[in-house]
Amino acid sequence: MGTSNHTVVDYSLVWSNRTKDFWKSPRGTVIRIEVLVVVAAIALLFLAVFGSQRRRSRNFLVQKGILGAFTLSSSLVTYTLGSMQSSAVKSSMYPLWAISLYILFGCANSITSYSLDDNDQFMRLLFQCVIYLLYVFLIIITTTSPFGYFLACCLLIIAYLKVAQRLWAGRLASNSFNLSKLVADFMDQEHTNSNGSSYDPATMRGYHYLVDWPLVESKLGAGTSYATVITADAAQVIDIERIWLCNDMSISSDLKDTCLSFSLFHLLRRRFFGFACAESSQPKTHDFFFKGLLSKNEDGVIDYNRVFRLIEVELAFMYDFFFTKYALLYYGSKKASTTMSLVSATLVLILACLSSTPVRKIYFKPQVSLETTTADVIITALLLVCIALLELLQLLLYWTTIWGRVSFVCQYIREQTLDTRGSCCMRFKEILTKTTGVSNKQYYRDRLGQYCLISSILYDPNPSKAMHCLPIRILLKFFQCLNVVTLYPYFDPHNAIDYVAKPGKPIKLPAQVKEALVQFLERSQGILTNGESSLVSNRACHLLWACRQLHLGTSCLQKRENQSHLILTWHIATCYSNVPTDEDSTVGEELNLHLVVAIILSRYCVYLMDSAPKLLPGHHYDTSCVFSEVRKEAGRFLRSAENRYEAMKSLPESTETIFQSGVKLVKQLQEMEKGTRWKVLADFWTELLLYIAPSDNVKEHIQLLANGGEFITHLWALLTHAGILDRGQRNVVDIENALPAPTTRATDQPATHGNSLQRKRSFLAHKYFDKTIGTFIFVLKRNL
Repeated sequence: MGTSNHTVVDYSLVWSNRTKDFWKSPRGTVIRIEVLVVVAAIALLFLAVFGSQRRRSRNFLVQKGILGAFTLSSSLVTYTLGSMQSSAVKSSMYPLWAISLYILFGCANSITSYSLDDNDQFMRLLFQCVIYLLYVFLIIITTTSPFGYFLACCLLIIAYLKVAQRLWAGRLASNSFNLSKLVADFMDQEHTNSNGSSYDPATMRGYHYLVDWPLVESKLGAGTSYATVITADAAQVIDIERIWLCNDMSISSDLKDTCLSFSLFHLLRRRFFGFACAESSQPKTHDFFFKGLLSKNEDGVIDYNRVFRLIEVELAFMYDFFFTKYALLYYGSKKASTTMSLVSATLVLILACLSSTPVRKIYFKPQVSLETTTADVIITALLLVCIALLELLQLLLYWTTIWGRVSFVCQYIREQTLDTRGSCCMRFKEILTKTTGVSNKQYYRDRLGQYCLISSILYDPNPSKAMHCLPIRILLKFFQCLNVVTLYPYFDPHNAIDYVAKPGKPIKLPAQVKEALVQFLERSQGILTNGESSLVSNRACHLLWACRQLHLGTSCLQKRENQSHLILTWHIATCYSNVPTDEDSTVGEELNLHLVVAIILSRYCVYLMDSAPKLLPGHHYDTSCVFSEVRKEAGRFLRSAENRYEAMKSLPESTETIFQSGVKLVKQLQEMEKGTRWKVLADFWTELLLYIAPSDNVKEHIQLLANGGEFITHLWALLTHAGILDRGQRNVVDIENALPAPTTRATDQPATHGNSLQRKRSFLAHKYFDKTIGTFIFVLKRNL
């Protein structure tokens, strides 16, 4: 038995020593570098192929996988190139590996930055790319024979130009003030370019919204009142009117809509760079939206799918501009980019052929060389072939993207004007533009987040059992040692264990919701309130008290901006209105439509308070504080309630807190006929969502596009083109002055809270701490 144990130990020592010796051997060094090359190449290829998928999904693996690949790829390339250069043992494959990594680092079109802040890191990225260039150049010098210098250096120059494209794509996204200023100055005078009232939004006649123009042919000076004007020949400037008046069969309605989305993207991009939307107050803009985009077809119905498709494509342009290389390819020389890609693919294929034949010893022969194995040759050849295929596929796929489609239409119209159409190249582009790939079917996830404050409270009827769990007791003792209760006076570990609130699963965006929003917007003609006008139109004036902010103290600014109190009050009422009772009967089709719209939009608004408060009116700090407190209030109330509906009915009518206001509101709603009640709720939530959509936080909207996007961003863009940029009184009817004040009871008066707002603001500091710790303890308790 003892001999057997000694034998096992001896084998282990021998195996360990052999592994260490191999790791330090010349062959082990090359294999280690080869593995790093493969891992870095896989990460870069993954970004090139799947980089744009993150805007279509909020899946954890997709988002974090792309983040991990984007973050690690730079470090892996740096470490791998440094290892090749500093290695005492050289391989004939080193220059091929180094050039391959450098090309991959710059050739991906689908992702150039992960966040908007990455676009501001131009100098850091420039320094990084120069270091890469020096590394690769040194590797080529030390491992390449004079016969291979020319080929390697030519490919290195192409690779550097590819990396430079990536750098300038980020520079364009962060510093293209000149483009936005030109559009802003042009739109300031656009309404006068259509000869007064001679415009038709149905045919786009008289609408000179810019689509494409020569970027270098513009001027700014005293002669133009210091406004940037286009100096190019009129035939070179493409606007919406020219595209819409083109009746050629090659320019389909789908291509025209893509160009319209591109033009609207130019208008929306101004807001990111801080330029004014001068046309927003013009009647022509109002007609463009309500008589053009929202025009009715022969059946008298608005094509709401087309409306949202236009906005979806517009936001796709916005995402590509800030996070990919497509904008640089579009605005730059397409011939130069095409030539560069073809030359790069050709040279890489030549290198692949050379690397797989004995001829490579003539071109790549280091001074201290290690014999190249078959595995090295196969891996290198596969890597080079993948790069060549990637270059060719990206070149072809560009013309199937929305950028390629706009480029084709503009070039087609220019050639039509000059009567020079008919080239084989244009016909090939036309075929590609009509090819609809998977990436062009859906640009963003077609889903709505949901959060039901009532049903999402997970209540543990016996929380004391959790206190007997050793890990939880240790954790709570640790909190006491850190004096957490003093630092975060509103954090109570026992309450965190008692209940944990969580959002529901996102649902597919129903067509009924889109239709309801478009119809309400068309009926209101852009005159929106925080739900009051919908109540008046439905003869529910007795509910107007619930549209007034009863819990915001004396801050006029907060009363006008922050709508969190209003959202939560009506959400609680909507949740309880949906509780089934014995009086419920079979619902009709119309009633079901109103019910679906009201419930989905109600839960979506609360979801935004929890997950994207920066997109809502007012300061996100206050929104998070209010939401956190009302959630705790609901948890305390529901903790001791066996029947939530009966417990609600037993509460006295009061407006002292938001939860009590919601309970009072639902009691008044239940006095109404069921069909009328849900009609009131559906119209209210439709108007409220439109009312809270305008925002000046453009950066947050764009950043969220990279994480799957939010539906409220689509509404924000839609309202921008309707001329609705904020919730100012210019577009709001003063209903209170037009109607008698509703009768109020003593219980309707808000209670004096003194420093309640100040106390609520302290919640945000511990919101994420409270939520994370509470969830962690809850999961531990369940599993243990």
